Amino acid sequence: LHGNPQHPKSTVTKWFGMDTEKAFDKVSPPHADWNFTKDNVNYTFNSLGYRGSEPDKDADYKVLLVGDSHGFGVGLDDKQIWAHQFKMLLQEQYANCNIINCSLPGGSNDWISRLISCAIETVKPDCVIVCYTYPNRREAIWDSGYLWQLNMTIPDNDVQTEYEEFQSWFMTVNEHSDEYNLVKNQKLVQAMCKSTLLIESNVTQMHIIERDITKNLNYIDVARDLSHFGPLVHRKFARYMFDKFIRKHDVT
Repeated sequence: LHGNPQHPKSTVTKWFGMDTEKAFDKVSPPHADWNFTKDNVNYTFNSLGYRGSEPDKDADYKVLLVGDSHGFGVGLDDKQIWAHQFKMLLQEQYANCNIINCSLPGGSNDWISRLISCAIETVKPDCVIVCYTYPNRREAIWDSGYLWQLNMTIPDNDVQTEYEEFQSWFMTVNEHSDEYNLVKNQKLVQAMCKSTLLIESNVTQMHIIERDITKNLNYIDVARDLSHFGPLVHRKFARYMFDKFIRKHDVT
């Protein structure tokens, strides 16, 4: 299981990515129940550079969990993210369970399927849980092998032929090709998990939960960075995924 070079290893930080102290200093609390401070969010990274506890090969039940920044939990404390909330529910059945959360902020659906292909034989999980990201999160492969996310701007390049190569990829971005790419990666993940329990969802479901919470509370539940889903959304999404796990686990 290859670590994530973008993340620190074996450390705990108070700030990460777009959740910065400088940005926090400019924030006015968006609602009365917004309880974030400079000290109550911890990002714990294991020795592989992923968020959460160490992989445990001797655990009674192992889960490989993969998603984007919402799976990673930008702006939320370790105990607020849905991966941890899911583990709390799972421990009711498996006291010694291990959640390996390989979610990556900015991760594309291409990256999600590639991570699973690299990790599944090493981790040998009892269950794989995937929360697919937005369909327009796609990657282009340059002739040199360099990967570039298509939902970002075309990179500057003094070499015209290289710039044109990137530009040609960006011309393929539309709803039809985005949906095709999403389905392609879903099929790849399903093929890789034929002998492993697979629980799938997508970021749209988190938006649905957020919408329902907003109707009930009259405010948007957000994380400390004011951009990502808040702790209530994560808690309800964890329950949603656990209910799917129970139903599918009972069937298999």
